[in-house]
Amino acid sequence: MRKITLLTAIFLLFTNSLLSQIQPEDGFYLRAIDNNDTYEYQSQDGTKFLLGEKQILKIEQCEITSSNNENTQFYLSVKMPYDDKVNSSWNVLFVGGTAYRQSSSGSSKNETMSKGFRISGAENAKQVSKYLNTPIHYRKHPQYNMLVTFNTTKEEFNIGEEVTAILRIKNVGDKAFTFQKGGRNRAIRDNQYLFTAFFRGNHVPDIGTNSHMGGISTDRTIKPGDIFEDEISLSKWFSFNQAGAYEIHGSYYLDFKNPDTKSYITIWQDYASADFTIKIIEKNSN
Repeated sequence: MRKITLLTAIFLLFTNSLLSQIQPEDGFYLRAIDNNDTYEYQSQDGTKFLLGEKQILKIEQCEITSSNNENTQFYLSVKMPYDDKVNSSWNVLFVGGTAYRQSSSGSSKNETMSKGFRISGAENAKQVSKYLNTPIHYRKHPQYNMLVTFNTTKEEFNIGEEVTAILRIKNVGDKAFTFQKGGRNRAIRDNQYLFTAFFRGNHVPDIGTNSHMGGISTDRTIKPGDIFEDEISLSKWFSFNQAGAYEIHGSYYLDFKNPDTKSYITIWQDYASADFTIKIIEKNSN
């Protein structure tokens, strides 16, 4: 009986020691570059790494913001005084046994520096929020009212001619809204737009690509009764090489911000969409 008890005690000591390796205490840690004595961990995004020493960060500000309308994905931003001795991209946050790998970093005029972490799951975000004693900025529908139309710049276009249309967004509600214009336009075409075309009941192939490298952006605030207009070339999406009527569904991606602040935080993501028709004719046909 004493032998069994002794074996049980040894097993429990071994198990507790292993668990203490597998689940570190909550906090920020460095990732080790090469340490054979360290247990290999896996972050929430599936990246495997070796654990380094725990870090004591002088946090000035941190924010947890929702990254989608469903409030299931989140982004944690941690701001601290600038310190060139602090590694900018090799941190891991452990909270409640889950590891979150640092996904971004930045600095401002050698005065402050920031670290970003992506968090998946509402319960995980709540655990991180509690540990860091910071609230979560959830998304909720802003209840904006818009009237959206696409209008061609001409009643008809010749085959081979550039086909253009104007997006028109009118604020028909009683409160202003702000959205980001740009950010997807460092490309062959402005990929803030999405178009689908049908000709004689058949889907028209997209001749371009949705790939982009971001781009310059500005915030546009549309007050009640005001109108936003933007011209776009559909020839970057479709060839329009046959005469006839093309049925088009157009969408414009909207990344809404709070119009009452200068915050970069997205409060809602949506699309302004409408259907319209493009008429193509043979050249010189009257």
